[in-house]
Amino acid sequence: MVSIIICAVKLNEYFKECIHSCVTQTYEDTEILLITEKDTEDFLLCKEMERKDSRIRVVAKEKHNVGKGRNYGLSEAKGDYICFVDADDTFYNETSLERMVRSLSVENGDVLVSNYVRKVEDELIPVMNHGFSEQTDVLSEDFRFTGFFSRAHLSFVWAKLYRKEFLDDNEIRFPETTNGEDRAFNMCVYGARPDYVFSDQVTYIYRNNLDSITHSYHEKFKEIWEENAVFYDRYMEKLQPKYSFEDLPAFVMMFSLIFHVRQEYERKNSKKNILEVVEAYTTDDYVNKKMNYLVEHKICNQISDLGYRTGTDNLSKWIVKKRNDSIIFGLEKIFDLSIDKKHSPETANS
Repeated sequence: MVSIIICAVKLNEYFKECIHSCVTQTYEDTEILLITEKDTEDFLLCKEMERKDSRIRVVAKEKHNVGKGRNYGLSEAKGDYICFVDADDTFYNETSLERMVRSLSVENGDVLVSNYVRKVEDELIPVMNHGFSEQTDVLSEDFRFTGFFSRAHLSFVWAKLYRKEFLDDNEIRFPETTNGEDRAFNMCVYGARPDYVFSDQVTYIYRNNLDSITHSYHEKFKEIWEENAVFYDRYMEKLQPKYSFEDLPAFVMMFSLIFHVRQEYERKNSKKNILEVVEAYTTDDYVNKKMNYLVEHKICNQISDLGYRTGTDNLSKWIVKKRNDSIIFGLEKIFDLSIDKKHSPETANS
């Protein structure tokens, strides 16, 4: 059985379409867990859905965010596999889940990674595929950078299928932060060394909803991203593996700086405001420790994409040396050319 977990809070007009795509899957051995909040309009709508299909089960809790809600879902799930769906998204078609289950079960893997498309209004827009296969070296620095940061398919939990036993045995759960919980969760999954199965099929439609959390302004941008990086660090300390993959939290903080500056840049804040943001990173002990790791171990040299290899190498060295003006100048050029948005712009805050 597959447990489909949906955080059903702050619902919009797309929710019924989401549920329809779940209940019409050709793979019918499912339970659909709607994690919602008590005594709300969302709760009433979820109960209405529950009455229409016996596979739907409402889990009503006190006020919570997405990470906490998904943790509630994981604790309630009875399926052999876990599939996360956002309340304004849908499966690509009615056979998506069946194909995902077949791929993961045949390969006897722990995590299936498939592809997705974006939906902007009524138009489906292809994005760059993950590009991984069974020949991919999943332990390489380049795999981690591609998976979590450049193409970023490992930065979100949708378009994937997880074996629940693997998550439970390794005590993998979400951080209860207000943003970026998907990436932190998948970093912990990666740290536990799963057997990945890669599918080149499109199984999911991500709706580019400008009202979503992803597109919101975040006052505590750096604090949230750093909390997620530290969440991963603490998980790995508990796991005590042979390899800690410290480049993951290092690049989290590097991209936190990039997207934090972009947030201020797009709001047309002053150079003084942006400089204050940059200084907050270059004077931070945790950030400097992580950037030193990248520099000392020449991690950026392992990135296959020349543009990213050069850019990340320069940026890590500038942060260590506190060359704040160089950082601002370089990032402004990136934003002007929209280089930072060339792959999956909606994953910037995932």
